[in-house]
Amino acid sequence: MSGKPNLLLIMCDQLRADVLECYGNSFVQTPNIRRLAESGVCFDRAYSQTPVCVPARHGLIAGVNPFELGLVDNSLSFEDIRHPLPELIRSQGYATYAVGKMHFHPVRKHYGFDRMLLSEEIASHIQDDDYLLYLQENGFGDVIEPHGKRSEHYYVPQQSELPEEHHSTAWTASRTCELIRNNRNRPFFIFSSFIKPHPPFDPCVPYDRMYPESAIPMPVRQESEKHPDDYSIWTQNDYKVNGIDNVSDDDIRKMRSYYYGSVTQIDKQIGVILDTLEETGLRDDTLIILTADHGEMLGDHYAFGKRTYYESSTRIPMIVSWPNQIPQGERREHLSMLQDVYATFIQAAGGALPLESSGKDLTAACQDPNIPSRERIIAEYGQGRAMKFMLRWGDFKYIYHANGERENLFHLGLDPNELHDIADDHREICSSCRQQLVEYYKGYSFQEALDCDSLRSFPYEQPVANGYINQYPAWPQTLIQDT
Repeated sequence: MSGKPNLLLIMCDQLRADVLECYGNSFVQTPNIRRLAESGVCFDRAYSQTPVCVPARHGLIAGVNPFELGLVDNSLSFEDIRHPLPELIRSQGYATYAVGKMHFHPVRKHYGFDRMLLSEEIASHIQDDDYLLYLQENGFGDVIEPHGKRSEHYYVPQQSELPEEHHSTAWTASRTCELIRNNRNRPFFIFSSFIKPHPPFDPCVPYDRMYPESAIPMPVRQESEKHPDDYSIWTQNDYKVNGIDNVSDDDIRKMRSYYYGSVTQIDKQIGVILDTLEETGLRDDTLIILTADHGEMLGDHYAFGKRTYYESSTRIPMIVSWPNQIPQGERREHLSMLQDVYATFIQAAGGALPLESSGKDLTAACQDPNIPSRERIIAEYGQGRAMKFMLRWGDFKYIYHANGERENLFHLGLDPNELHDIADDHREICSSCRQQLVEYYKGYSFQEALDCDSLRSFPYEQPVANGYINQYPAWPQTLIQDT
């Protein structure tokens, strides 16, 4: 070893924090993630600023707020990243690898990765995707949608067509373990990114029946939330489940059961990765961060998907483990976000943090719980009428919706399930929050958020129902042509 720690970033797609044992869930089995947490520090107030795949991931590797890249939704048009994380780490003498889902555009834009072993959620050509090539080579090239059937089946729970050992979850862990073994004599940075538990929820046998539907807890919700303030919830419910009134309690329980099964299936493979680090004698020399790009509503507040600022969507796990360097089995209340992964890894590698980075080194808070937390997190999602903002501080969360200038205010200390909107009772707090947001976005010259000296607004409008959308219809046709 060179004296530099190995760096391992484990990301799960659409993994909400409260589904994990180490975040208080006693129902879903995640013993290996708990094992990781017991060897490190859990951050209890970690958030995805723009809770959807592309902005979250690119904000992480850029070390800046996603909107600074021009990303407020899943657009594939954005600013160049000036100081990408893998490039800065490679400059410190590291071998750098990407495994699994990156969601980059173009798909093989490497950002400083020496090698990319990709398993993307949607591939345009089989030759671009290492996992699809693997399936073809191993006799599973006839499986047209190996990550689960989409379109009108997008949120329909389904058993994977693949055996567990060939599922993308196992493939991602296996490729990660190969890289660990092959690089045991030089420092490495591996970004290991699982597609799941992103929908479709398609666990393998036996995970599809691991959680009996009769035992599944129902979502946190109340009847009044069937008519949400959030424009994105209206839209997502329409195309994901064809409208909230079309989803029965049995449907929801089954959906949650299969999501939980997918999480436990991932947990098993994370255990395989941890075992490999221990078998190779590298565990003590490896700084691991486990996180997610965003969460999943799973019916909470009568909503499905992400793209909202309820805790289920925007709060993410953030677990930091570095044996002999930071405490073990502790928790931190510091407000944290994905750019902190950027800062933590760069500084652990011995690099200098770029001035424009908004990240903070998480190991500092791990080592000293008295280091002050950032005072607030400001977040934004969407364009036009769908635009909304979050201000998170102390025990409070404020949300502003451009559609009709709707506002929500929650006291998470007293109301962790966000069932009691207190905005009408605290107009002075809401007014202060709006002014803070205005001044903040003025400082960045983010004009899309502003209308002169106010936040952008539109007359209130409820979306028109369109029903299911045919997602990525080119996916199966392209692969059939390629095979």
